[in-house]
Amino acid sequence: MNYNELVTNIRNYTEVGSNVFTEPVINVFITMAENQILREIDLDVFKLEVTGNMTQGNKFLTAPSDLLTHRYMILTPASGDQLFLDFRDTSFMKEYWANGSTQGTPKYYSVWDQNTFYIAPTPNQNYSVELGYIYRPAQLSSANPTTWISINAPEALLYACLIQAYSYTKGPAEMMQYFRAAYKEAIQGLGTEQQGRRRRDEYRDGMLRIPLKSESPGP
Repeated sequence: MNYNELVTNIRNYTEVGSNVFTEPVINVFITMAENQILREIDLDVFKLEVTGNMTQGNKFLTAPSDLLTHRYMILTPASGDQLFLDFRDTSFMKEYWANGSTQGTPKYYSVWDQNTFYIAPTPNQNYSVELGYIYRPAQLSSANPTTWISINAPEALLYACLIQAYSYTKGPAEMMQYFRAAYKEAIQGLGTEQQGRRRRDEYRDGMLRIPLKSESPGP
């Protein structure tokens, strides 16, 4: 489903025309819908690993501009041995390494703000670092008419947008309930694909099976 098809479907499902559901309004629905999907499910396609450099004496490391969620950080000393840094809360870091001017081999990292990681101990030399993270993809729009979500999870995207649309118009409660249930079913199906079929070794684990509810026998 491309952008124009999504816009048409939102207006048709809600029976609200372009005079109310203008393009800027619908773009807000899409932003909120995509954010909801990205927060609720871990999508393999949006995983990245990038390399960077820690600088001696600098306890801060700039985060990628498209970072949504960090996954791991690996330090690569000159010896070539990989060291996985443990993630900790900033309060732990401040207590553990109260004297930030003292330097050592980094062991921990935390999120300082949305643009920066905090490293402890403060690097005692320059280090190469690998960061694994989930990135925020470009939003579906008239300038970007298709995305991975719009093509591979159109049902989840549409129903998530319709939830926003009905919230906007204060539509009937029963319709809101229907779209919430439809969205939940769509996101569960996507989750089964991502966390089941793509992350299982069928040779070892067998085929993916979905439990079915068994009704109690009657009297």
